Amino acid sequence: MNKYYRAQEERNGIIKILENLSFDEKKEVLSIVDQSMVNSANNVLANDDPPGIPLTRLPNKFKSEVQAKAVQMGRQLFIKIQVDELIKRRRKNNIKVVK
Repeated sequence: MNKYYRAQEERNGIIKILENLSFDEKKEVLSIVDQSMVNSANNVLANDDPPGIPLTRLPNKFKSEVQAKAVQMGRQLFIKIQVDELIKRRRKNNIKVVK
């Protein structure tokens, strides 16, 4: 029987980062992050094995706890960066120029 792992602490950290955003903002941030991670993985796989089939999404089951933690920690890092950029964009849009 196959045993799959999930990095629950890292997943809880991601939930903690995203808890103050609206649903649309969460959806936007997660789609940007997941797409960038898939594109990066496809670039690495294309360099190693050119005729390989490209990934379309990130796996949600891992056979190794190390793989699960690595992917979730990478996601967490990219999510922090995207949330910071989202907040900067919000501030930029809210600042009114005084004449």
